[in-house]
Amino acid sequence: MTHNIRKSMCGPWGYKPFMRVMEMRHPKRGSGSLKFLILMSLQEQPRHGYGIIQAIEEKRGYAPSPGVVYPTLQLLQDQGFVNTTEQEDRKIYALTDEGRRYLQENSEVVDRINAWLTQPKWNFVPGIGKRIGALTGTIFSNYCYLDEDKIKRIEDMLDETRKRIGEIIFEKQTG
Repeated sequence: MTHNIRKSMCGPWGYKPFMRVMEMRHPKRGSGSLKFLILMSLQEQPRHGYGIIQAIEEKRGYAPSPGVVYPTLQLLQDQGFVNTTEQEDRKIYALTDEGRRYLQENSEVVDRINAWLTQPKWNFVPGIGKRIGALTGTIFSNYCYLDEDKIKRIEDMLDETRKRIGEIIFEKQTG
């Protein structure tokens, strides 16, 4: 197997062919899932921006960036789905009747997101999830340094690691 690697652009800012795969929509989330997650969190109760992020993190297993949450909140406000009030120098976001209607009209999407949210998340084993994320980042952000030999060695190491993890998971309990 030949890997066509662009060595001139490496690291976190370089060309990453795997990013094309990541741009594809997740079949269970689809486009606009953040909008629905925000509306669903506000359906439970009014919240400030950070409270929305925390509510989503609790359900998803990781927090969305404020850099995407606040523009989405502004969009939802412009669409009439959310309104704001000031409380203790904080904006409190609340679902409007139009927002509730929107969730009802899109109940199939809401049901699909709720089903996805009930799937196991890495936050149940945060130390493992963090390490898997770091490993993935190391490989993908340094791919331009990989040749065929290094790729094969990493593949073999990952296969061996998977086997060893399986042995740990299924070893008999003593005690």
